[in-house]
Amino acid sequence: MKPARIVFPGFWFGESSLQEAQELARRGVGGFCVYGGTAQETLDFTRRMNDASPYGRLLFCADIDEDLSEIVTDAPALPSNGELRHFSSPQDGAYRKGNLLARMARSVGLDWVLAPVVDLGYASPAFADVPLEVTHLTGDFIAGLSNGGALNCIKYFPGVSGALKTLAQMEDAEFVPYKHTFRRADAIMPSDMIFPNIDNDNQAMLSDRVIKGLLKKRLNYKGCVVSFPLFKARVRYEEASAIKMLHCGVENILAPKDASGVVDAIEREADKGLLMDEIIHAVSNHEMFVSKVYVGPEPSDIGEAFEMGRAFCKK
Repeated sequence: MKPARIVFPGFWFGESSLQEAQELARRGVGGFCVYGGTAQETLDFTRRMNDASPYGRLLFCADIDEDLSEIVTDAPALPSNGELRHFSSPQDGAYRKGNLLARMARSVGLDWVLAPVVDLGYASPAFADVPLEVTHLTGDFIAGLSNGGALNCIKYFPGVSGALKTLAQMEDAEFVPYKHTFRRADAIMPSDMIFPNIDNDNQAMLSDRVIKGLLKKRLNYKGCVVSFPLFKARVRYEEASAIKMLHCGVENILAPKDASGVVDAIEREADKGLLMDEIIHAVSNHEMFVSKVYVGPEPSDIGEAFEMGRAFCKK
C-alpha cells in the first residue's frame, strides 16, 4: 500500500510537465485534477497516466463549480445552477444537467465531478437560497451524475453563506442540504474559509472542530472527505497543511502546488507509524470508487456527449 495513493496532483495543460506527471503516476498517486486542456488532450492524458500507474486505473477529477467548460476548453457551457430555478421543472433540469455533465466528463476520461456546490444564495453557483429547494435540486443533480457514471462531491462545507452565522442558525439553514444528502454523497469538500463561530483559528479544511467535531460527530457523516484544491487555497505551508488536514479527517489531498513534496511529507508521516489507519481507510474508499466507476455505464463518444450538452442549452 502506497501512501501516495491519497494524493491527486493537479495537471495544467501548457504549464505542467508530462514527464513529472508520469513519474507521479508511477509513484502511485490516486489520480489527477486536470485543468485547461481540450477534450482530446484531456482524454489522451488520462489514458497515458493510467498506462504509467502501477494500479492501471486512476481516478481523474473535474474541479468545477458549474460545468465542464471551466476546465475543458472546448466543452459546451451548460445553464448555471441558478438558472435551473426558471425551468418549467427545476428538478428535471437539475437531473438533466447532472446527467449531461457526467456524460461529457466521462467521455474525456474524467470520473469524479467535484460538484455540486450546495451553499445557499441567489448568485451562481448556488441552486437557490431556500434550504429545502437546494436539497431537492442537489438530490436530482446527484442522481443525474450517478446515472451518467460519475462520482460526485458536495461542497463547500459547512456552507459559505453561514460564515457569520451562529451554529444554531446554520443548523436550520446551511446544514440542511448536507444532512439530507449524506447517503448519496460520494465525498464532501470543506471550505477554505474561516467560520468564527465554529473555529476562529483555522480554515474549515484545516479545522478539527469543523471536520471531526461538527461534520463527523455532530452531523454523523460517515463518508469520504476531500481537501479543497490546495493550489487555490490560502495556505502558507502546503506540506504541513496537508498533514494537518489528514489528521483532521480529510482523506484525499487535491491539486497541491508541489505534489512530490506533499507525497514525500505523507510518506515520512507514515514511516513514523502515524496516519496508517487513516491511509488504509482512504485507500479502501479509493478502491470502492474505482469499482463504482468501473461497473457504471460505458463512456460516450466525445462528439456525441458534447452535442447533447449543446442541445440542452438550446432548449
